Amino acid sequence: MTFRPIQDSDRDFLFGLFASTREWEFQLTTWTEADKHDFLKSQFKAQDMSYRMNFLGAAFRIIQMDGVDIGRLYVDRPDTHMHIIDLTLAPEWCGRGIGSDILKALLNEAHGGKVPVRLSVEKQNPALNLYLRLGFRALSETATHYALEWRPQTGPREI
Repeated sequence: MTFRPIQDSDRDFLFGLFASTREWEFQLTTWTEADKHDFLKSQFKAQDMSYRMNFLGAAFRIIQMDGVDIGRLYVDRPDTHMHIIDLTLAPEWCGRGIGSDILKALLNEAHGGKVPVRLSVEKQNPALNLYLRLGFRALSETATHYALEWRPQTGPREI
């Protein structure tokens, strides 16, 4: 697995990845495919703009497995904490432990720096169970999302 900076040529991949995570939203609609596509394009553009405006120092990366683009990882690392802005894998790559491995590596990095890790997750997102298993705790919630935090153990450790 490798991570590389996002390039302009990645826009189609990133849009397809974004759209693949939103298909469930259209289960009960009667929208045409063109309407869905237009809506998703506008939502993708708004999300991308928001991330880039609100997280100026963040690392925006494509996740690759054996040279194949399989997801995206957006992480901001201000001095006081690590913020996982977005970790998304293409549906066909989910359930293989890849997301768990990435999260564990980020938690290990945060533990070394003695900083908490924060993220926001939709309440119906299957990844919520993974976050809770890894020790994330809810800080707050809205009607649709949880704000979660993981804290490193900073006390003395037995050897």
